[in-house]
Amino acid sequence: MTPSAARLHPADPFGTAALRAATLSAWRDSPTRLAEDVAAEAELRHIGYRDRWFTELAANAADAALAAPAPGRMRVVVDGAQVRIANTGAPLTRAGVQALTALRVSPKGMSPKADEPAAIGRFGVGFRATSFVDRVDLLSTSGAITFDRQATAAAVAALPVDAPDVPAQRLAWPLTAAPSPGYATEVVLHCADETQAQTLAAHAAAEAEDLLLALSALVEIVVDDTAITRRVDGDHVVIDVDGHPHRRWLRSSAGGTHWLVPVVDGRLQPLTDDVLRSPTPTQIPLSLPARLVTDLPLTPDRRGLHPDADLATAAVGYTALVAAAPDDQKHLLVPAPAFAAGAEDARLRTAVLATLAADRWVPGVDGRRLAPERTLVLRGLTPDLADLLGDVLEPLAHPLVSDGPEAAAVLRLGAEELGLAQLADVLSGVDRLPSWWGRLYAALDPLVTGPDAVAELGALPIPRADGRSHRGVRGVFDVDLPADDELVLDWVPTVHPAAAHPLLERLGLERLTVSQVLAHPGLEQRVADADELSDTEHEELVDAVLRLLDASDAEPTVPTWLGALDVPDSEGELRPADELLLPGSPLASVLAADAPLGVIDADFVAAYGARPLRRLGAGWGFTTVHDDLPTAPDHDLDGEADWWDGLEVPPEALRAVRDLDLVAPDRWGRALTLLAQDPDIAADLADPDGYTVWWLRRHAEPIAGTPLRRCAAPDTDSWRGLFDPLDHPSAAALTALLVGAEPDDTDDADGWLAALADPARPVPPGVAARAHAAVVQAYRAGRVRLDRLDPPLGLRTLAGSVSSDAVVLDAPWWVAVVPPADAVLVGAHPEARSAADFAALVDAPLASETLSVHVVSVGRFLDPESGPALRLAAATGWGLSGPLVAHDALVVAVFDDDDAERRVRVPRWRDTAGTLHVEHCVPWDPTGPDPRRPREETP
Repeated sequence: MTPSAARLHPADPFGTAALRAATLSAWRDSPTRLAEDVAAEAELRHIGYRDRWFTELAANAADAALAAPAPGRMRVVVDGAQVRIANTGAPLTRAGVQALTALRVSPKGMSPKADEPAAIGRFGVGFRATSFVDRVDLLSTSGAITFDRQATAAAVAALPVDAPDVPAQRLAWPLTAAPSPGYATEVVLHCADETQAQTLAAHAAAEAEDLLLALSALVEIVVDDTAITRRVDGDHVVIDVDGHPHRRWLRSSAGGTHWLVPVVDGRLQPLTDDVLRSPTPTQIPLSLPARLVTDLPLTPDRRGLHPDADLATAAVGYTALVAAAPDDQKHLLVPAPAFAAGAEDARLRTAVLATLAADRWVPGVDGRRLAPERTLVLRGLTPDLADLLGDVLEPLAHPLVSDGPEAAAVLRLGAEELGLAQLADVLSGVDRLPSWWGRLYAALDPLVTGPDAVAELGALPIPRADGRSHRGVRGVFDVDLPADDELVLDWVPTVHPAAAHPLLERLGLERLTVSQVLAHPGLEQRVADADELSDTEHEELVDAVLRLLDASDAEPTVPTWLGALDVPDSEGELRPADELLLPGSPLASVLAADAPLGVIDADFVAAYGARPLRRLGAGWGFTTVHDDLPTAPDHDLDGEADWWDGLEVPPEALRAVRDLDLVAPDRWGRALTLLAQDPDIAADLADPDGYTVWWLRRHAEPIAGTPLRRCAAPDTDSWRGLFDPLDHPSAAALTALLVGAEPDDTDDADGWLAALADPARPVPPGVAARAHAAVVQAYRAGRVRLDRLDPPLGLRTLAGSVSSDAVVLDAPWWVAVVPPADAVLVGAHPEARSAADFAALVDAPLASETLSVHVVSVGRFLDPESGPALRLAAATGWGLSGPLVAHDALVVAVFDDDDAERRVRVPRWRDTAGTLHVEHCVPWDPTGPDPRRPREETP
């Protein structure tokens, strides 16, 4: 059915009647032409422009806005089963109607003005995207037309042709309707039902944002009651929904090319896949991080690129997008290595990468923009390090793009990665203050994360304290000095204090303690060659050493040879410091008159203080010698070689009090007081293996003629009567110096035996027995030599007396037969080995070698496992081993060297055959006489 006459425009301003007549005539003359038009429209509807109806109408609206010219606005409204799409801009023209009915003709490029923007597709082939509905009205302020499939079918029915189908948009009829107020043109889609209409409106809403981004001539699309608008905010394009920000895009433009990337909460959100838009979407896939909107020519269906178009030209402007991105996010826009989405994508990626490599967009440390292919990247660069290297390395990338994916992106574009080894080489020619180097080391420290980094910085320049520079840390040292002490040590190359940093130690810098610097071979050589130094050089050397000695509160270890450094004495002469005393030294009061020690000049002491001079070796109280790694007894200590030889293994460290041999013999009481009251010597006085204790025990004689090692502690009676107690106020601190459990050596053993043989000493028998055992133990330990021991003139007996004819008891049963005044006991319980050793040491006979004993009483054999035997053993504590003979009264005959016989009743006896004779088999009556007491019997 044709449109009703009431709705036809009688004037027909677009000449649709003539257009219809021409088309119908062509179909009548050529039914094939009709079939071709049906097929062409179907192909455009189902293939070329399928689902692109809103895109094509938006493109028409953009063209109308450009033609106006004015910002374009669109409105989509659902009215029952109708969808009304209105737009502002230029109204419909006669040429536009002709193009719409011609099927394959578009008025694009027909603008008579050369400087007008190129049209996107106004009322051209793309309009066929709406042919999926049977009727489309096109209402404009210049007139209105309608395309109606039913009207077309009626017109074709009057023709002498067989037409099973007709095109929907080849014949147009005029209408009297007008567009909605405020709009120039309105397209009305007559849908099959309301559901289809709602679906089409939802489709329009979904595409609105993308179309506003692609079609810059449009600024607003309203779908029903939702207004979607676009506005420009600096480098950003903002999509608002009902006046509220919905999405933000960073944009750059160059001519007709625009690059965009989404921004969410200030962070770029790179795309992973998109399509080329020219300016509406095509079917050309792109894999770049940003959206491309350009104006390259396309195929007629606007889905593919025209063969004459070069997509690589669209790379122009991409650098501007990267440059506009925040510095810490620029890398997100550098295409990552990946397979291209297609041939066109590959060409575009290649062009974009080439452009990015050559253009200046990388932030530099100096604020300039750098081209990646001419940029240096130092991974891990920090702001502090960048500040230091900015005027040294050029062109150097900013810290924001010097690590992680940021650096990787720049390096992919041809930047040169600067390794730590290269950095060290570059810095070798840099001349800066030591404090600058100190800041550089602090800034480099975070970059040195493993052994490889340490190795790379092996040639890093190091400023020395003497003003010179050193390549690498090998051969240069750091010294533990106060931070503000700029002491120059010319005998050892050291790092300048202002440049010192822990990084250098991580690189292998050897850190020297004050003790190590003082022990340095260079200083030893300087001291040895002191006579060849000028007065000024000598003064500088002495000044450096004394300041170094005073640099630490902790006392350093000072090598013995350093005491040879000359300092002025009170006579104005230069003498070795270790041959001088400090003025007022208490040590002077205990030295012998001929002690070779002078006094340091008082003004010199005032200039440097007493502490460094004492550490150097000058005397105040007693001075100690330190050596952390002694290798020989070469410390100029009296008797040091003898002490060294007496050690089982060489000492791991040496600490000793020196000049002990200079004490006057009659002043040891005062000298011991000085030693005991010196806190620095307390440890030396408590070390039993140390040199100091060794020497004092042997040579210090606070009691005339008696060394300390044979003086007893006043609060013990272990050696009562044998050794005199030390009567000294500091005796408690001198315990390690006093007599011990055993003699130290052969000389000491001589002293013990001499004291035991002194009849004037009231030595209890028990003390004597323990002393005899102690001498034997020292002998067995190898400290006492038999061939060097002098036998005493007498021996202390069980009676407490001293005898020159005593015998040493070598078994317990000899106690009953040898008179106490003739018996010598070694320990509380006589046993053969100890008795034999002691007899050999003192050249005395054993009881078993001097006397002959025979059992004369008669007894009876007893089983050692019997009850009576067991009770006897339990009651006496005797060991009843071997053959056992019990006697009612056990009597033995004793014969001496003169064969004189005497008989003695004894509690037990073991004869030469090994038989044990015992008296009684049961415990004795404790109320009666003790039969175990020896009694002489008349033969």
